[in-house]
Parts: sequence; structure tokens; C-alpha cells
Amino acid sequence: MGSSVTEPRPASTPRRVRPLALDDFEAWRRGVTRWAVFLATLLVAYWVMWFVDRGVVASDHTAEYVAFEQSFPVADAWLLAALLAAATQLTRRRPSALMWVSVVGGAGGYLAALDMLYDVEHGIYVKPQGGAIELGINVLTAASSIGILMFGWRFRRQLAGGSLDP
Repeated sequence: MGSSVTEPRPASTPRRVRPLALDDFEAWRRGVTRWAVFLATLLVAYWVMWFVDRGVVASDHTAEYVAFEQSFPVADAWLLAALLAAATQLTRRRPSALMWVSVVGGAGGYLAALDMLYDVEHGIYVKPQGGAIELGINVLTAASSIGILMFGWRFRRQLAGGSLDP
């Protein structure tokens, strides 16, 4: 009747815990593909807002800041193309996915570093009208770039079709 003792698990059914599935290439491939599409969507949304209603995304309104931000559309278009190419090649399971993952990581890292340096030098992060948003964008870009590069390195053999040497 109402015993609070639980039955022990039989020894023949070991419990295997894989909370992060760090070795599961397929799970990571799907996740990175979705993340690349998400980032591409954010990038497009940012530039649409910039050109339609700059006040929504601008962290400053000085001519210097606007001129600095206006220098990014071509570089961000390259990042967008790389994100879409990486997502496409990851979905198709093509060896060129490794190259596109590397391009995304490098381009995103470079753009994040450039933006962060400007923001630190010009006190953008402490501005009340968007400094926190700018910081969030920079952290998201840097973290995503590092994460995508780590994915590419961790699964380089699978991405390249097993052709890379250790």
C-alpha cells in the first residue's frame, strides 16, 4: 500500500545522459542552419528599419555615426550572402558548407570588431537612446561568429565529407 520506496532500475538499462549532444553532427548542422537563417532575417530587418525609420535602430543621431553606419551595407550584404550560402550548403550537405561557415565566422567577427571599436571610442554603449541595443547587436554578432567557427572546426571532417586530415 502507499510505499514511498521506488524500485531500483535494472542494471541492463543504463542511462546515458547527453544534455548538449556535443558530438551529434546532425543536430548541430540543423541548428546552425536555422541560426544562419535567423541571423540573415535579422540583418535584413535591421537594414529595412535603417532605411525606412532610422530612429528605430540608430544608437546615435550625429552625422559621424550615420556616416559610419552608412559604410556597412555592402559588407553586411556580403555577410548576408555568406549566411544564405552556408545555410543552403548545410541543408544540401555539400562540402562547400565548410568554406561558407568559415566565411560567415570571419566576416561576422571582423564586422563585430569594427563596430565594437567605433562604439567604445565614441561612447555609444552608454547612450540612453540605444546603447544597450547596440551592445546586444555586437555581442550577438561576435558570439554567433565564434560559435559558427567552432561548429565548423569541430565538425570539419563531416562538413568536408570526411576528406580532411587530423
